[in-house]
Amino acid sequence: MDHADINCEVLVIGAGPTGLMAANLLNRCGVDVRIVDLRAEQSRESRAFAVSARSLELFAALGLVDRLIERGAITSGIDFFVSGKWVGGLDYDRVEARDTPYRFILMVPQSETESVLIDSLGETGLAIDRGIEITGLAQDEDGVLATGKRADGSAVRIAARYVLGADGAHSIVRESLNLDFDGARYPQTFLLGDVQLDWPLDHGRFRIFMHGERIGLFFPLHGTGLSRVMTTDLRAGGGGDPVRPEPLPLDELQAAFAEATCQPVRLHDPVWLTRFRTHHRAVDRYRAGRVFVAGDAAHIHSPAGGQGMNTGLQDAANLAWKLAAVLRGNADDALLDSYESERLPVAREVLRFTDRLFAVAAGQSGWRAQLRDLLAPAILGPASGLAAVQSAAFRKFAQIDIAYPAGRTVAAGAGMRAPDAQLSRHRDLFDLLCGYRFHLLVLSREPLAANEARAMLDRFSTLRGTGVEPHLLTRQAGGLREGVDRIESGEVFDRYGVAAGDGRATILVRPDGYVAWRSDTLDIAAATDFLQRL
Repeated sequence: MDHADINCEVLVIGAGPTGLMAANLLNRCGVDVRIVDLRAEQSRESRAFAVSARSLELFAALGLVDRLIERGAITSGIDFFVSGKWVGGLDYDRVEARDTPYRFILMVPQSETESVLIDSLGETGLAIDRGIEITGLAQDEDGVLATGKRADGSAVRIAARYVLGADGAHSIVRESLNLDFDGARYPQTFLLGDVQLDWPLDHGRFRIFMHGERIGLFFPLHGTGLSRVMTTDLRAGGGGDPVRPEPLPLDELQAAFAEATCQPVRLHDPVWLTRFRTHHRAVDRYRAGRVFVAGDAAHIHSPAGGQGMNTGLQDAANLAWKLAAVLRGNADDALLDSYESERLPVAREVLRFTDRLFAVAAGQSGWRAQLRDLLAPAILGPASGLAAVQSAAFRKFAQIDIAYPAGRTVAAGAGMRAPDAQLSRHRDLFDLLCGYRFHLLVLSREPLAANEARAMLDRFSTLRGTGVEPHLLTRQAGGLREGVDRIESGEVFDRYGVAAGDGRATILVRPDGYVAWRSDTLDIAAATDFLQRL
């Protein structure tokens, strides 16, 4: 590789939420990572705003979830209106989802999400190299050379072992790899504003309004201080670039939103106003040699369901530990192929799901829109009263039921997300599954005698230096022993399928919170063997 101005193990291109999360995770794994971005400063707009339960679990594992929640608005459900009348909704206070502590949607501006991640990087001394435009990539068997220019026009060359392109919908990384980005743009144009809103309704609920060809959305951000409103643009021809946003007059947004909601509204003190279109597209590959793509560089969706940013954050979580393992010599390069095999099917399913939502809610016109408004009360009203429907909708939007197929990083019978469970009055399992590292859970529903517990803890010493943090979870006969996690509730055994009576299990959890391997016996040696093969 030719002489470079900057050398690193991993170069992350793009400092949006996906790139920032990847840089944080790689940094915590001890990887020499650099992150560059074309923008001179971080975004001020709330482009992405809904943070799902699965993403909140990731922030919790990094010790950052409280910082994020403090900056957002907790929303407990979604209300649906047709021609100004409430016809049903989702009430997350009623869902059956005790396997996550985050049974809500967190509405937080993307700028605040980025700030939390930027502050976390800064606390370790890692800063974003801003004002750098990457214009080309060249790779060989040893690494990647990224070329570009700084804001002053001077050339810059960055050499890295691997590159992650998290540089958004117009990704230069994706283009340089000649990846297919199949899909299409939606025909509708949308009007969007982050504004202060005066209206008869409160500011604490996420609301969707349907009124013929007009669709309106209200998202609470900062109480009465700031809200996001969005509606369809019915101008002839829509107009404008299909992706890049256009200016929008406030009075035009107010009139359109009032028509969609059938409410008297007054918008004022705007922070951000734009007219935009959106696409639905996904790449055909997540990897090309030593270069990877993630987030909007790999998949873009309709805003329906708030899935885009959350999918990107989970892309980063899936890839970072694998890159660290390969760079440290703990795994061969083939491990990195599992990033694509695990995450590309997820992106395609999210694309299918959000496309269907968009088609039903906002993709109708003429008599079809009138028929939707006629049928919606008859469907949404009864569905709102069914706990099973409420729970299924929450789990889908929260991304907590995504599972990975058996393969290099997942043994047969594993692959599901590791669920939370109550251990004691003041402690949950997620309090243990933190730090973005491997965790080994050794569970015994039958109380262990002191000598059994001591023997198991002694076997934990064989895991030193493997990067695995072991946990012995059992009720003890004859009092507590240091090193054993106290169990006051059988919930953790139920949730992890440990049989009643004398049931036992050994479970290996990956850094990204997915079960990699399990056995229905206490078998640390077999877990270690799987990890070594991994």
